[in-house]
Amino acid sequence: MCFQLTKKHDLLKKNIRSLAVQQLRPLAGENDRTCGPPYKAFDVLAKNRLLGLLVPREEGGEGAGFLDTCLVLEEISKECPVSALCCSSQNLGTHLLSKEGAPSQKEKFMAGLLQGKAIFGYILPGGTSQDIADVAASFSGENDHFVVNSAECFVMNGEEAELIVVFARKGESMRCFLIEKRFEGFSCAGSKGISGSERSATCKAVLNNCRVPAGNTLGQEIKGEEILSNFIHQSACFAAARALGIGEGALNYAVEYSKKREQFGRPIKEFQAIRAMLADMSAAVEASRCLTYKAGAALDERSRDRGQLSCTAKYVASKMAMEVTRDAIQVTGGYGYTREYPLEKMMRNALLGQVVEGSNHSHQLYIAKCLLGEVTQKTGGSQPMSR
Repeated sequence: MCFQLTKKHDLLKKNIRSLAVQQLRPLAGENDRTCGPPYKAFDVLAKNRLLGLLVPREEGGEGAGFLDTCLVLEEISKECPVSALCCSSQNLGTHLLSKEGAPSQKEKFMAGLLQGKAIFGYILPGGTSQDIADVAASFSGENDHFVVNSAECFVMNGEEAELIVVFARKGESMRCFLIEKRFEGFSCAGSKGISGSERSATCKAVLNNCRVPAGNTLGQEIKGEEILSNFIHQSACFAAARALGIGEGALNYAVEYSKKREQFGRPIKEFQAIRAMLADMSAAVEASRCLTYKAGAALDERSRDRGQLSCTAKYVASKMAMEVTRDAIQVTGGYGYTREYPLEKMMRNALLGQVVEGSNHSHQLYIAKCLLGEVTQKTGGSQPMSR
């Protein structure tokens, strides 16, 4: 496996970095404070063709790979974690529709998703689980329509999402459904008093005898578990990339602050304790970077261990982001904990990264299953699935 960055990758990172600084950084504060959807961020991402990175060019996308997408999310997360979450979730949706959708479904939904006019949402098993056996929704019916039911669950972008992917079981079979916001039996409400990325990740929904037309099923019934397993590990890899960007952004801020802040007549960068802390932060970021890039490359190459690598990258990078943002605040002192500085926002998003896209504990358990040979992994086939 080769995941050495090419000149093309370097140019991509440079271009996205420039975009993030010039167009997304000015929106970061507004996105974090606003209790409404970050439509301005979606507009910027759509105008710069960043919502269909994994979609083939003939379908209106960019034809990029998972490693490319990880680089994009990393750079955006340094400046605006909310925009990075928007980019991540929308790319998961456009890729899923491109890969598994029927021509009629692509014609109906793809343009809106690529243009940011329709927001994509999804429900993962158990809200925080990596185990496909934890799918809580159930379905009944066949032929022209299905009825889907689920207890209260968390939906990414639920309150704003026009199209929501739900995985549901019927006995031993599993199906993937495209739930439209207008469907009878689907209700969603965001948590009051929540803003920023937390708001998008804490929307609650209930499916109560939700009628879904047969034309809104995604893929074949026999592929339900494969589609879900693919989706879970792709989302984990993207979560790792966002955490990497948050950690790197916090490190960069702490380094620059240490050069300017003076105590006892000299910059604090000259104090040995600060230098040691910065070195530890840098080492943690670099370790997470290598693991995240390797996970992205593994998804591109469909290697046998891509599921384990994606989960490991998410587990390690999200822990790193929390530790690095905490240490960055230690470097900046009390100022770093105020909303006038970006570190407080970064730390909140770092903590969020440990519970969305599968909790860290669930990833830890999945990694153990892989080590103990309790999952089936195929090269070029389905993603790892629990036995």
